Amino acid sequence: MNPTEKALWFVESHLPEAVSLDDVAKSSGVSRFHVTRAFGAATGRSV
Repeated sequence: MNPTEKALWFVESHLPEAVSLDDVAKSSGVSRFHVTRAFGAATGRSV
């Protein structure tokens, strides 16, 4: 799974909870900056 797929999986699996950008980045194994740019480029949405 690439970092964007990991981020999307993490967000979807934690929908009822408040998750931070740090949590998403940590689960994806990349920096906050990278997950923000990659997620936006892949989905057209912000994290």
